[in-house]
Formats: sequence, C-alpha cells, structure tokens
Amino acid sequence: MLISAPATEVFKYIGYVLISILALLFMIVIHEFGHYLAGKLLGFKIKEFAIGFGPKIFKITNKKNNEIFSLRCIPLGGFCQFYGESDNDENGDKSFDSMPAWKRIIVLFSGAFFNFVSSIIIITLVFTFFGQIVPKVNSIQKDSYIGQNNILIENDAIISINHKYINILNADDISSAFSKLDETGTITIIRNGEIINIDVIKSDFKTYDENGEVVLDDEGNEKITHGLGITIALDYVRIDFFRAIPRAIMYSFFIVYKIFLIIGMLFTGKIGLMASAGGMGTIVYSMSQAIESGFGVFSYIICILSANLAVMNLLPIPSLDGSKILLVIFESIFKKKFNRNIIAIIDIICIFALIIFAIVADITRFINF
Repeated sequence: MLISAPATEVFKYIGYVLISILALLFMIVIHEFGHYLAGKLLGFKIKEFAIGFGPKIFKITNKKNNEIFSLRCIPLGGFCQFYGESDNDENGDKSFDSMPAWKRIIVLFSGAFFNFVSSIIIITLVFTFFGQIVPKVNSIQKDSYIGQNNILIENDAIISINHKYINILNADDISSAFSKLDETGTITIIRNGEIINIDVIKSDFKTYDENGEVVLDDEGNEKITHGLGITIALDYVRIDFFRAIPRAIMYSFFIVYKIFLIIGMLFTGKIGLMASAGGMGTIVYSMSQAIESGFGVFSYIICILSANLAVMNLLPIPSLDGSKILLVIFESIFKKKFNRNIIAIIDIICIFALIIFAIVADITRFINF
C-alpha cells in the first residue's frame, strides 16, 4: 500500500497532464481550422493541414486537390500551410500571395476569430450546465435598510448591478462591480430560479459580530457603517441557456479586456514580465490543477486560454498572425512583395526566442513555486 498509493497519485497526475495537453491541442486545432475553413471558402489552394509538429506519424492526401492532412509526433501545435507562403512554392491563381489583400487578411484573422467564438460557445455551456461564478448574499445586517425591509435574503445570487453584467475573474472584480453602485441602484438577482430586479438603498447600520453583539469602535462607541449591509460569497449559479448566450459573449469580451489590461501593465512596468509570463509547462500545470478542482474550473481555464490565444495571435509579433496581417497591409500600400525566405528566417528566430523565453519563465516560476 505504501508503494501503490504514491503510484496512484503519479498516474492520476499524468492523466491530468495528458487531458490538459489534449485540451490545449484542441484549442490550437480550432485556431488552424479557422484559417483552413476561411481559405477554402475564399478559394485559396491549401498545401497541408497538420495537427502537431515534427515528423509525420500519419498522413492522408486528398486525390482531388492534393491537400495533405497529417498527424505529427509533437502534440503541442499545428499549422495550415497555403501555397504561395514561401518563395519556393508555385504561384498559381489560387496561391496565397496571388489572392486579394482583403481575402488574405480574412484568412489570417479567422484563426483568432474561431478561438474567440469557441470561447463563447464553451462558456455558454459552462454557464448553462455548471454555472457562472457570481456573488451570493451570505448574510444581512438586520439594522440596514435592506435587512429591515427584507429586500434581499440569504443565497440570493447577484448577476447584474444597474443592469450591467457582473463578470468575475479575480477578487478585484467583485469590489469593482459593487463600486459602480451609488446610494440607490438596481440589482438583478436569481432567487429560487426566478430572475428579479430589485431597487436597493445604502444606509447607516450597526455592525454585529457572529455572536450577535454590537461591534464597537476604538473609542468604545457602537460602530456605524454605511453601505448595503450585506456580506457576499462566490458561488456557481446556473443560467438559462438563452440568457447565458449574451452573458457568455460579454464575459469573453471581459476576458479580452483583462488581457489587454495586463499587457498595458507590462508596458508601464506595473507588473514584471517574468512574474506574469509562462510557457507550455505553466499552461499545462495550471490546466492540470484546474482539472483537479473540477470540470467547471477547468472549463473556465479553457475559455480564458482560448480568448488569450485569440488576442496573442493578433499581436504584431513576427511569426504570429498579427504581424502577417501587417505585412499584407504594408505590401498593399507600397505595392512591393517582401522576400518570403527572409521573413521565414525572422519568424524562425522569433519562434526560438519565444520558446527559450517560455522555458526560462517556466523554470523560474517552478523554482519560485
């Protein structure tokens, strides 16, 4: 038993890691499928759609159009390769560079777009079948206006404040949501499955401790507090499917906003690059921890990573879709085609630099952990 118990834990963790890798691979495949589908719809000639990197394990060639579908040995990526992306490719009517600029931009943008749409779909299903993380009324101060008039009761789930959705990713989002409430306002709650809009008023009230005794200030006087007079705790609350759709859309945009907020903090030096960065190891570790916490938390992580993948790929960094979109725009403006082999070399250098940085970030994070 002394040997089998640790072995069980090891195999369980290996299983978590494998599931995390498969989930990450799924997100990448969704991204590349966005490129592929847009390319097919717009008439591009596609050379290969690959799942994974490295040597091919398995491949199928479509005899009608010679498209290659391959499975490769390293399950941490994928790509959709078009004819004309390299100077060595044939340049027929349907090659990448022969197509109008607007078509190429759509194809390049579609990968990120599919990730964002998948984020919305996933979070809609999570909100419907598992629940959205929202504040629930945990206790009510009996001397407050809300307590005296029984406006709220324990376990009321607050889903909107002044008709604006509450979206929570961290503790700061809770205080931010309630800070938008003035002396009077409207909150939307779910009570016994019913959605209700309630007008609330802030008031002065005495504070009581867990024993029902009035809390005193430093001078021995009764402590008077101003506010709603409630305490909250976070919990999962299921949302009706059709109501979950707009909430999921806004939640996905909220994630994008938080990502740009972090990027802005990096540029202004408010947070350190190494403190916020992480490579594949950090992602897989975070996802495996989320699996252990439950399906709901794991689904939230997938949604966040999908939106993150969409945003990061649109940044103007060499080898990413954002830089390729800029390249198409510059070539259209200056009527000049840049050397594809030189661009490929720059992309490879940047990819290796990002990989090295990610490895160093992972090692630093795990050492500090």
